[in-house]
Amino acid sequence: MSTYDVPGHNPMNNDELTPGCWAEHEDGSMIFVEGIESGKVIYSMFDLETDPPMEYRDAMPEKGFKKHFSWDPNNKNSEPWLWKDKTSFPWDTVMGIFKDGTKFPSALDQINAAKRVADAMVIKGKKIEEDSIANRLRNFNAKSKVVVGRKGKVIMDKIQRAIGELRV
Repeated sequence: MSTYDVPGHNPMNNDELTPGCWAEHEDGSMIFVEGIESGKVIYSMFDLETDPPMEYRDAMPEKGFKKHFSWDPNNKNSEPWLWKDKTSFPWDTVMGIFKDGTKFPSALDQINAAKRVADAMVIKGKKIEEDSIANRLRNFNAKSKVVVGRKGKVIMDKIQRAIGELRV
C-alpha cells in the first residue's frame, strides 16, 4: 500500500522505514532509501526530467527525514511524495535514463578533479573581468586589426565558422 507518509512517521500505518523504501513525486522525481545508520537516513534522489538526469545523494537525521518527506496538507511548503515500501524500486526506469559511467560524490569533488587535470596539463585559470569579455567580443565581431600569426588566424576563422554554424 502506498502512503504520503514516510514509513515509520505515522504510527497508525504500522510500518517502518528500511533500506529499499522509495517514493515518487508528481514531477517524476524519485527518492530511494539506501540505508539507515546511526540515526541517519542515507538516500538518493533522482530527477529524471532534467537533461542530463541528476542524482542527488545525501543523509539526514531520521526524524527530520520522516518529517520533511511526509506530506502535511496543512503546510503549504509540504510536498506530496508517494511512499512505497512494499514494491521494488524501478531500477529499469532509472538505469534506462542514466548513462553508464562513474560519478563524483559531490560538486566539490568534481571541481577538485578538474583542478587536478588542469594542474597536470599546466593550465592556469584567472579571473576575467566582465568588461574584458565585452571588449574582446567587440574586437572579435568587428574583425579588428589585431596582429596574429598565421596559426592564430586559422584558429580564429575556425571558431568563427563554428559559431556561425550554431546559429543555423
